[in-house]
Parts: sequence; structure tokens; C-alpha cells
Amino acid sequence: MNTNSLITDISFLYELSLSVGQSLDKKENCKRFLHTLMSRKNLEFGGVWLRNYSIPYSPKTTGYTVIYSHPQIKLDQTEIPDSSFLDHCFDESSSFSIELTPELGEALGFKKKERGAITFFKLQDMGFVVLFPSAKDRIWSQLEQRKLKNVINKFAVSIKACLFHEKSILDLITISKTQKELEKAKKEAEESNELKSAFLSNISHEFRTPINAIIGFSNLLNEPNLDQKEQSNFVQNILNSSSKLMKMVNNLLFVSKMDSNQLNFNIEFFNINETLREVQTHLNSMILSRPDVEFKLIFPINSEELQIKSDRDKLIQILDNLLDNALKFTKSGKVELGYYIDDNSIPVFYIRDTGIGISKEKQDHIFDVFRQLDYEANRKFEGSGLGLTLSKKLVHLLDGELWFDSEENIGTNFYFRLSGTGRIKMNLLNEITSKTGSKLNDIGDLKYSEKNILIAEDVKSNFNYLNAIIELTNATVIWAKNGKDAIQICNHNNPKIDLVLMDIRMPEVDGMEAIKQIKSNNKSIPVIVQTAYAMNNEREECLNAGADQFITKPIDPRKLMKILQEYL
Repeated sequence: MNTNSLITDISFLYELSLSVGQSLDKKENCKRFLHTLMSRKNLEFGGVWLRNYSIPYSPKTTGYTVIYSHPQIKLDQTEIPDSSFLDHCFDESSSFSIELTPELGEALGFKKKERGAITFFKLQDMGFVVLFPSAKDRIWSQLEQRKLKNVINKFAVSIKACLFHEKSILDLITISKTQKELEKAKKEAEESNELKSAFLSNISHEFRTPINAIIGFSNLLNEPNLDQKEQSNFVQNILNSSSKLMKMVNNLLFVSKMDSNQLNFNIEFFNINETLREVQTHLNSMILSRPDVEFKLIFPINSEELQIKSDRDKLIQILDNLLDNALKFTKSGKVELGYYIDDNSIPVFYIRDTGIGISKEKQDHIFDVFRQLDYEANRKFEGSGLGLTLSKKLVHLLDGELWFDSEENIGTNFYFRLSGTGRIKMNLLNEITSKTGSKLNDIGDLKYSEKNILIAEDVKSNFNYLNAIIELTNATVIWAKNGKDAIQICNHNNPKIDLVLMDIRMPEVDGMEAIKQIKSNNKSIPVIVQTAYAMNNEREECLNAGADQFITKPIDPRKLMKILQEYL
């Protein structure tokens, strides 16, 4: 897929994702989603069918009802009976595309008489979405269906929320709640919609800001008369904006995964001090840009070998979000990251700052989704408002707890543990005495001049990026532009291949099949998967196919070097 096509797809999926769940009214929710989808996909018809038993207080318990369709004149009827055909198709897959036949049209109550193709997407256990394109006989490929899968899942969650909301309102009416209680429920629903609208407006701004910087400074790099200092400055701005954009995307993806119960965990033992030093490295550029803020990393005495069993990546994300928050709200003073061991020998992590603090009236809401301390257009602090919500949910999913204490204009302390109970509070930040962590080894310190590394990647720009990193180690790089070439190069093994970086989505033979064939002939070659697809269970699938390790795009050079150290 070329860059323009990729950007178009990302832009479309982003716009489509924003159209989901903008109303608690199920018809309005469907309308916004389908109209956005149809306007970009050249669709002639779209409709949402729900099982009658999933619709609150429906008089029928079998069959399906169309809760929204566009245009409605395409349908002869809005209710259809249960279909063994649909049940059978959805047993095989959560989506499928099939030629339109008279029998299928009749089963759906669809007026369309000429030939064509209809694509179905399952909405969990509630029903399905039907899409009919303008082009005749156009059957959507598996790739086209897969692109929409995650957004369809998010749409299904929003429909379930609408049904729950509708049932709640009907329950209130059924049991004769007082007018005061009804007004309260209405006010809370309106406040929720206002918060979501403010959040969507803010997140749109937060995305555009780094994208504008990336595009702007990238264009400036094309100027022929730039000196080296200007180039370095532009590149640093691009890197900082890219990092900020990636953090927002990751947070949104994690919230989406948690809402749809798709989040996976990798529980293992790891060194605590090394992990905290890595967190400090992630934030180095932000720390260096704040000369008036002193940052310290605090470890207990004799803790260098201390390990914990949990999900290391999730711990890093929690700390990244909490530290990002602390640095953002601290104009000057101190920010401290550390941990102590409680009476039950369990590490308790903390982030302490001398920032603006949190007022008493706002402390009850800081973990609420879509909440921020300030939403006004002239607000002083940027951000999406998801960091604290995400952190608390992740800590909870790891069987831990998170708490805080804060005083306005004095500072804030956040604490969390990944297991156990019992809250201990510290004084708000004052004098700090301890040691700080050391930096990670420079990439240039690693030398593999006698090693041959095969990069299986069909996108040239991605290959160039990986090649530029590996060249720093003096290793020899070999390029396979598809899975078939990668298999042949490894089978010949001349020159000897010491490690493979394997993309999953490639022409000829995909990465998953290539891994199986390479490992069947030579199990000793380490195969490291590098892919942009992080929303499904691909990690487990790759490891089951024989892969030795997994790294997600965009690839962090330090993580890549750490993997090379492990396998070379």
C-alpha cells in the first residue's frame, strides 16, 4: 500500500471512528455512522438490523427489526424473521461479502432487483450491518472487511450503550420514578453528551497540532539552503510531534480495546529499576525541554536486582501517562518517579510533583472518561484527557489500585501498586535525596560487522528506516521485498542469515506463512516480527507460527537494538 493510500485509509478510519457514539439515541447514532461510512465508501444503501430480543421492551422475541436504514425506500419491510442462512455465515466469520440473489433480497426485504453484492458485519450478539455498494457485483475483499472490523466493533459497543440507556429510561418510567429523578437522569445524560462533544472537539485539535508540525517541518526540510543546525532543529521538532501523536493514538486504541474487551496481557518477571530507567529515556526530550523542572528517579537501597511479575509494557504506559501529566502541570520545581516496598513486600510506585495541584471540588472527577481540568478554548494545558482514565483502568485490570493526594498550588502525589491492598501516603514533595538512573547504551556501541540481517518488507520507506538503524551496527543488510523471496534467501542460507525482521502483510506469500516455512527448514534462525497491526491477537498468532519475538511499528530504535543484543 503506498503512502497516499495509507494516509487516506487512516484519515477515513479516524473520521469514521469519531462518528461513533455521538448520541445516546440509537437511530441518531446509526445515522451519523452510516452517513459517514456511505459518503466515503460510495455506498448506495446501508442498514442496521437488531434482534428483537435485544431491543428493550420489544413485543417480539424472535426475528430482526431495522432500527435505521438509508435510504429507507430501498426496503419493502422493516421486520424480517430469523435466518438460518445468516446464522450459518456468521458462524464462519464476523463479516462476509456475498452476491445479491433474489432469495437473499427477499430474506432482507430488500427492493434492489438488479445484481450486485452485499457485505454483512456482525454487531456482536445483537444483529448486523448491511452495506450495498453502487458498483454492480462488487464483493468486498477480506482486506476491505478487516479494515472496518475494529470500527464496527466500536460501533457495536456504542449501540449496546444506546440500548442500555434506552432500557434505563424505560425502567425509570415503568417503575414510576418521580419527576425529580427523571430530571436528574436527563441532566446527567445531557452532561455526558456535552462532555463527549467537548472531548471530540479537543481531541480533533490535539491531533491536528502535531500533524501540522510534522507536515510543516517536513516541507521545510526540502529547502536547499538549510544549514545543519536548522535541519537538526526541524528533525527534532518532527520527532517530538510524532512521539506526541503516537502517544495519543496509543491511548485511544487502548481505550477502544478495553471497551471491547480486546486487551491482551503478557505477564512475566522483569527488573523494576531497568524498567523505570526506560521510562525516563522515553521522556528525556520532554524533561530536557523543561529547564526549570528538576526530575529525579528514586530507587530503594539495594534494589538493583529486584523483580516484579506483571505486564511490563502496561506498567510503562501507566508511568508514561502519569509522568506526562506531572510534567505538564509543573511549571517549575520538582518531579519525582520512584517506588518503595510496603509492609507486605509489594512495590508501591509513585509520581510526585510541585505543580498546580488539584482543587478539592475537582478531585472526585479526574478519573472520569472525557473529563479534563479545563475545557475552555483558552485553556492553559494541552492534552486529550484520557491519560488518568486509562492509567486507572490498566492498574485495575492488573489487579492493583491507584490513589492520590493533592493540594492546590502545592503539588500532587500519585501512587499505585499492581497487586495487594492498603494505601500509604507520603508528604507532598519537599527535599529529595537519592540516586538517579543511568542512560541506556548508545546504539552506536553495538557492532555486528560479521552478521547478516534479512529485512522482509514490501514498503521501501519502511525498509530504508530499518536499514538506517541497522547500518549503525555495521551488520550486512539483505532486502526481501515479499514473503516468497524471504523463504528462498533463508533456504539457500548463502550468505548465512543470522536474523530475520519479518513484516506480516506482504505480497506473494504473507509473513505468517513465510515464518512457518523458514522455521520448518532452519529452526535456528531467529525471526522477529515487525508489524503495524496491534489491534488483534497477532502477537500470539506470530509466536504460534514460530516467531521468536514481536515488535510493533513505529519501531523504537532502542527496542530494536535490545532485541538484536538478545539474539545476536
